[in-house]
Amino acid sequence: MKKILVPTDLSKAAETGLHMAVEIARRCGAVVSLVNFTRHPMGSTFLATGDVMLSTDEPDVFGIEMLKAIKERMETLVSKYGTAGVSINVAVVDNEYKDGIDEYLQSENIDLIVMGTSGEQNAKEVFTGNHTEQTIKVSACPVLSIRDGFSIDQLKTMVVAVDVLSDNKSADGLIALKELAECFDACIHLVHVRDTKKNPTLILDEYFNQMAAIAGLQKFKVRIIDTDDVVEGLTNYAHEVNAGFLAVIKNSKEGIFRIFSQNLSEKLIKEEGRPVVTVNLQNS
Repeated sequence: MKKILVPTDLSKAAETGLHMAVEIARRCGAVVSLVNFTRHPMGSTFLATGDVMLSTDEPDVFGIEMLKAIKERMETLVSKYGTAGVSINVAVVDNEYKDGIDEYLQSENIDLIVMGTSGEQNAKEVFTGNHTEQTIKVSACPVLSIRDGFSIDQLKTMVVAVDVLSDNKSADGLIALKELAECFDACIHLVHVRDTKKNPTLILDEYFNQMAAIAGLQKFKVRIIDTDDVVEGLTNYAHEVNAGFLAVIKNSKEGIFRIFSQNLSEKLIKEEGRPVVTVNLQNS
């Protein structure tokens, strides 16, 4: 894990994402990219360092002043969260979020995206709902949604919702989560909600142990749960083991995500308050 992206609208909720990203970067030696997506007169991407200057006969005074204000606020965040051994790069992308995040991910080698959220259903908050869903839709790397109040000490256990997928896709998802878990020396719990008519427990245990072996997991457990409510089974188990993370491996054609609603990650973080990691296998 070398590069972590933190999209920010400079809200308090988004700041939480930067806090978590720095904690992860400090443990794995990654660089943090703090990026704001705002239309501005400086071109496609403005690196928020140095003075803001525009050489033109008719400068966009309002745009330049807005850019200066964004630059100052981002520099304040870097000063607040920058620590020894962690590098934070800042940039302002001249685009709306939906198109900007897609283009940014296509041009940069991002290993993890961290997005802060308040966990509240507030139409004024940028980084809930649509923006998180848009990011998951286009991202080939894991997307971590987090709200304020998380505890570093609790990030020793990751509960991953898993299902039986073809072509070892479950292992692909676990590989994407492995490095994040290793940053905190966390044990990964593979939790599957069983269809009792189709899948004997013994066969499922064998399958998920095999997927863990292919992914190279060192610290893991397999848990098969019988319940009619998949989300409730997942969250109850997370409470039982005092999980620091919840994780979802998304594959809309098959597997566990066909059971959940499309905004499962947002529902979980709003209901549980734990960091939620989503891996979209369709983009891998």
